[in-house]
Parts: sequence; C-alpha cells; structure tokens
Amino acid sequence: MYELPVGPAHRLLSSGPAFLQRLAERWQLGGILSISSGLPLTVSAATSSLTENTGNTPVIVGDFPKSSGQVAKVDNGVVYFANLKQITDPGVNGVTALQATSASYSSRAITDSQGRLLLVNPTPGKLGTLGQNWIEGPGNISFDMNLIKRVRITEKKEFELRIDAINVLNRPNFGNPVVDIDSLDFGRITSATGSRTFVANLRVNF
Repeated sequence: MYELPVGPAHRLLSSGPAFLQRLAERWQLGGILSISSGLPLTVSAATSSLTENTGNTPVIVGDFPKSSGQVAKVDNGVVYFANLKQITDPGVNGVTALQATSASYSSRAITDSQGRLLLVNPTPGKLGTLGQNWIEGPGNISFDMNLIKRVRITEKKEFELRIDAINVLNRPNFGNPVVDIDSLDFGRITSATGSRTFVANLRVNF
C-alpha cells in the first residue's frame, strides 16, 4: 500500500481551499503481484498394452527434456509444444494389413521439428519409460491493484471509496494442455482464465 503524496502535510496540494484539500488527501494505491509455476504433468500413452488402465507413459526414444513445453499462439488456437509433431506410431509396422486392420491403427508418436522420434507407445507387454510428472504446465501471473479514497465525516466516522482492479494487465492464464500422445489434440490448450475485472465499493466506517 502507498499513500499518494497529496493533501495536507504532503508536497502536493498541501495548502488551498479546505474542500480541495479534503478532496486531495488520503488517497491510497495498492497492488499484489502473484507469480506461480505450473503444475507437474505426466505425459501419457492411453492405449496401454499391459493393463486396461490409462496410467501408462510413453517410451522415450529421443531428447525430450523436462523443460519441454511453452505456451504459443498459432493460427488455430493455443498450443504447448509448438515445435513437436504428431505422426502415426511406428508400431503400425507390426500390424497386419489384412482386412484393412493397419488402416484402423490409431496410436500416435511424437517427433521433433526435424522428424526425429521422441515418444512412442510401449510395445505389447511393456511399460513406458518416461517418468511420472515429467514436465511442468503453464505458469500463472496475476497483478491486482486497488485505489482507496477516505473522507472523514466526523471524529469517529469516515466515508470510503474503493476500486479493485483484478488482473489489471488483462493477461490470460492458460490451462494445462492435453498430454496423451495418442490424442489428436495432443499439446492443445483449450482453457484460460484471467479476464480483467473492476469492482467498486462504497462504505461508511464507524
């Protein structure tokens, strides 16, 4: 909180008509800056080949560091892995082409921008090798401010006007991306919060 240096006993408008000093005095400006890191996320391979649950992770076969992921705005939305690509999993080579079976293969793999494989689905009877909570989701930044004006009515009563600006920068805080490598929405972010809001309050303190 910071009291603005105007009105009696301050450098600005310290003298003048009484009504002007009452109008100028006792203005306070406040702010809260909140910065938080993203939640830990586990990249998954939903089509587990060992169990029926969806808690398996992919096999890491390339350079996929823990720092992977950054919010990026693209033509058709917001993504978290702008430099990665999704292709058909190499496991399709082991699926028979009889009765168009291989054409129905839906597992996916992740490559870097050069087409080098990074993450693939586990082969039958195997578990993934990518660790749990491997990456971190988008972080959040919020800057809130308020402006308060107090006017003394009597010795024990005062009038207060307060305006709160929530997320005054109007900066979006994006939700977590889809992290199932077999989903066609892998890496896509579909939620966001943080629209700017103003709230005004009037009250009498006594």
